Amino acid sequence: MRRWAAAAALVLVLSTPAAANHPFMAALLTIDPDSLQRLSAAGQPLAVIDVRPEDAYRGGRLPGARSIPLPALVPRRGEIPGSGLVVLYGDGAEDAATAYRYLRRTGQSNVFVLEGGYAAWQAKGYRVER
Repeated sequence: MRRWAAAAALVLVLSTPAAANHPFMAALLTIDPDSLQRLSAAGQPLAVIDVRPEDAYRGGRLPGARSIPLPALVPRRGEIPGSGLVVLYGDGAEDAATAYRYLRRTGQSNVFVLEGGYAAWQAKGYRVER
């Protein structure tokens, strides 16, 4: 029941109209897999958040990624670091974009979406954890 309530709250927040210049309506800030790989290899402070369902996360994920499935994002909002780079990814762009918009709307300015999500990371041949 709590999951449904959290998902409903997320939908409500994201469906509320906003001014055109509000960060919610702004274009997504993205990062490509090559840039993320370089930052990670350089030891830059970053948090990688997998917004896919937990079974997808268990099947394979970016190295060091934390699982916060999209329906759990509202109640687990406090787990998102306020500093450093935060990179969100899913199976495609939509789930990560939804998470991005919610976080931006709630004041988080350090978030980016991984272009192409998990599939793009794998297509580049970068390491995944299982």
